[in-house]
Amino acid sequence: MTILALDWNATRVRAVGGLAGDYPLPVPLDPPDLDLALALRLDTSPIEMGRPALRQCRSARHMVCRDFLSHLGDATQWQGGGHVLDARSACELVWSKLTPTASTADAIVLSVPSYLQPRQAEMLRRVGTPLPVLGSMPTLLTAAIAGQAEGYWERSVLVIDVDDHALTLGWVNSISNKVHLIECRSFTNLGVRHWHERILNALADLCIRQHRRDPRDIPQAEQSLYDQLGVLTEAALKRQAIQLGIQTSQWFKHLLVHPEETVRFCQALSRQTIQEAEQLLSACPATEAPRSILLTQEAGRLPGLVDLLRGLVMPSASADTRLPPNETNVHEADLGEDLMFNEVEDRIEVMVLPAEAPARSAHGLGQFFHANILPRGHLETIAPLPAVPPVDAGPPRLHYLGRDHLLREANCALGSHFGCPVCFDKAEHPEVAPRHCDIVWDGHEFILHNRCREGTLVNDHPVSASIVLRPGDTVRLGSRGPLVRFLGRSRAGALAKH
Repeated sequence: MTILALDWNATRVRAVGGLAGDYPLPVPLDPPDLDLALALRLDTSPIEMGRPALRQCRSARHMVCRDFLSHLGDATQWQGGGHVLDARSACELVWSKLTPTASTADAIVLSVPSYLQPRQAEMLRRVGTPLPVLGSMPTLLTAAIAGQAEGYWERSVLVIDVDDHALTLGWVNSISNKVHLIECRSFTNLGVRHWHERILNALADLCIRQHRRDPRDIPQAEQSLYDQLGVLTEAALKRQAIQLGIQTSQWFKHLLVHPEETVRFCQALSRQTIQEAEQLLSACPATEAPRSILLTQEAGRLPGLVDLLRGLVMPSASADTRLPPNETNVHEADLGEDLMFNEVEDRIEVMVLPAEAPARSAHGLGQFFHANILPRGHLETIAPLPAVPPVDAGPPRLHYLGRDHLLREANCALGSHFGCPVCFDKAEHPEVAPRHCDIVWDGHEFILHNRCREGTLVNDHPVSASIVLRPGDTVRLGSRGPLVRFLGRSRAGALAKH
């Protein structure tokens, strides 16, 4: 049985697909892009979707329909170019775009924004018929499931998601092999569009100071800045300076932007997000307060937010989750339930999930819907934990910090050199050599070759020269370096199939 999982939000649709119980792979929805941008260009016939609409969203914004998902069921309309759309008809257009890909699936499951009402989620599912859209669940739940599968959290977690419409915070607990969304709060004033507006206005002010020109006066110039917001935020995450170009038919200007400037542009929004997170955490009982924070990829890309969150959790964890030194919870001590958590109580982590994580969690629940173990429709607050795929499921890959690096080539180098397919930051991992080790496919199996004096360890045993890798093996670069895991099919022909 083939399952397709679609991760919808107000900004885009993302998909993974594969057999039930196997490792699902990303499915390109707008080749060469994996994601399909939820933007509709109304000044064309037929209506264009995705990248062509995004290229007009600042220069001709009145002709672009965006952020319609949250309006399912209301009377909001978008008009332009002779077209009149409401949210339902816009979603119908998206489903028609997805049909060639989705029609080959035996079951389709959705991960949808947590701010959607159950009736809206059900409407989105029904608009997708006659495709076999079996069920849906909030992204806060699918993200939490993905985080628990990676071991990021055990009992309680704060999950943060964001799209063009809103930023959403959720407190999720794990009880009896199920995840429970205890509380959810959404803030439309913190949606991605507000972060983008803040950055664009700051860049325009910078351009005025440097070049005496305001790009907001010329739609083409503003659009050229908007088109570069992705690379700007990526550079800020990597703490790198970037040079932007502002293009019009009459002039061209450069803007040099340092990463700390991008963070400063968004400082007010970041602090407001922190305040909302603090309020949610303060409402949690002290013994159940989250020890971890999970962010979807979109939330993790908001400039400066992750660093501020790291400063938030440590004080609250030490203050809220520990008992006073002279007091003991006799009930928990008698049961022994908390013994396994004593060692990790200080490990309050902020983790950013990979892009496909919510969709992969939804894929894992697809067989529950198909077998009628779960009722068809929307799971509002509770979802079961799907089984973790076996270590030999899916294509051969290296798993590091929740992300998978597919071994597509016959030779994959690991190291700190920027040319390595799997590259580690030298500042974070000084013990990693420029080319630390190679993983080579010899036509039958994967072999690791150590190329560094610092050494490479497989399953905590030093490798003197080379060793055959088996699914589930761990690879550590240096005695205290980063730890990656080898997963997927390792038999002959595995590389050729993918």
